[in-house]
Amino acid sequence: MAESTRDSASTLILVSLAAILILMGIQKDARHLTLHTRTIPSCGVSPSVLESRKLFQTSRRYPKGIHRIPRIHAVDTVSPADTEASAEKKLKNGVHIYTEQDTECTLRINVTVPSGMCTQVIDRMVKKMSKNVTIPGFRPTAKKSKIPQNLIIGAIGHHHLEAACVEELIEKTVWDALKEVKDKALPKSEQIRLENRTKSVLEHAKTKSDYKYSVTVEVIPKVQWDKHYSELSVRLPVLDAEGAFLKRVNRIQKRFGAEMGVDGPFTEEDYAIVSYQFRKAADAENEPGKIIFAALGEDAPLVMHRRIDGKEVRAVKYDPNELKLMPGVREALLGMQEGEEKTIRIVIPEFWEVASEAGIEADLTVRLEEVRRHDLKPLSDSLAPWIASGTTKLDVAMQRGLEQTREELKQEEDDRLKDLITNTVAENVINKLPKRLLYQTAVSMYMDSLPKNRGTTHDIESAPTLVEKYMSQNKVRIERTARARMGLRAIADAEGIEAPREEVIDKTNAAIAMRPRKKLENGTLVKDIPDNIEDTKEWTTSKYSTEMDRAFEWLRNRIEVVRLPLEKDLS
Repeated sequence: MAESTRDSASTLILVSLAAILILMGIQKDARHLTLHTRTIPSCGVSPSVLESRKLFQTSRRYPKGIHRIPRIHAVDTVSPADTEASAEKKLKNGVHIYTEQDTECTLRINVTVPSGMCTQVIDRMVKKMSKNVTIPGFRPTAKKSKIPQNLIIGAIGHHHLEAACVEELIEKTVWDALKEVKDKALPKSEQIRLENRTKSVLEHAKTKSDYKYSVTVEVIPKVQWDKHYSELSVRLPVLDAEGAFLKRVNRIQKRFGAEMGVDGPFTEEDYAIVSYQFRKAADAENEPGKIIFAALGEDAPLVMHRRIDGKEVRAVKYDPNELKLMPGVREALLGMQEGEEKTIRIVIPEFWEVASEAGIEADLTVRLEEVRRHDLKPLSDSLAPWIASGTTKLDVAMQRGLEQTREELKQEEDDRLKDLITNTVAENVINKLPKRLLYQTAVSMYMDSLPKNRGTTHDIESAPTLVEKYMSQNKVRIERTARARMGLRAIADAEGIEAPREEVIDKTNAAIAMRPRKKLENGTLVKDIPDNIEDTKEWTTSKYSTEMDRAFEWLRNRIEVVRLPLEKDLS
């Protein structure tokens, strides 16, 4: 009798403990729900929803079945379309979207998801995530369909379920919404914003209210011209072939002639080894600024000069008749003595391409390490092969060399004209530039600056630090290139310039052939070749680049070219 009483008491205690545990779990879930009505956990950054079906990638450890959701920001409201540019459309599953112009460079898509879809998503995610949880008071083998849903949600955790439901809702609806602007949106520029983060998906389903969020994407705005492209003109210096050829012959004479030291000031007839260092201009307290890097001259090759004391310094070999230095430097060097050092205040021009910082005041310290003078070798038949390859007579070499110089300058003049047209278009496009367009332009230019086969665009974008560093060092060039591309794109659209389909197909196939091998079939890596190349980003890139090339040729044939005599400028 006593043993039976003890068994009954033990059973009663166990049942009481189970009830307490269940009650504690429900109260804990209630606290989670209360916290959740105030905030949603941080959701991080999303890769492109235009180029990848993977809406999320993360190394953060979530419970199995939970993933990180796209980049989301809170806003107070998502206003309906109320401008003439707005467009309302009904998508599948009862989803409504309103597309409207947000700013000059962005479009906003307001997405409304019906409450019925919220309920379906909740049921589906609860069923999926309940496979990996144990419900207090129920055996692990118990069927989840027999357990009340609120207990399952409590075991999963409201925060985890909410994150999974938001992710699922957005993934199910954002693709169709973005299709409406795929021809306008810049890749990887989308930002997802929730209307109300204080109201969860569970509450939307319970109150049968629609769930709302918005997607903003950057677009290329309609180009505004300072001077219309039909009125543009460029000023092209006429290159002097005979003068360039004589300069080339002079270099050959210097190369095979003798050198001598100079006991006196540096003049235009000499050349010097010049070491230098740039520092930011001193502040108000006369503290020296940090060292910055900039090239002393255009296409000036660096040399390492070893002083008598054994110290090596960075320097350039400067010939006043050959090399163009930064404005103000030439005047400072002329008249200096060998071994003399001088510090001058200059402004690094904004257009200076090789500089870690441009458009700023800097203190430049220069030192003449050596001053030398050339003793030119007299012209003779011995120099003929160097003047024109394959010749042995001086008169024949001079004639053939002049013809070769004319051909070279013709190509150089063509390249100069292209640069002038590009810069003129950029100067007359006065729009605000989308950030994504600047970033894409920087990636493209950085790729072009690398040797071939050094990686794909995806590889470069996966290393944002490299791109950001390149952008900070080449801000002016990148902006100029982006504006020129905008202008050429606008010309192509305005004049109805279209790329030939065959040419686009050839370029697209060549670009696809450069894709890295990814798919594994029968133990062999193979390239992922799409069924329809018109759906690939390579097709869009090839089509746009071809049309811009043709727009450039169209403009080149119509732009006014004012030819000017070339003035000697080696300042």
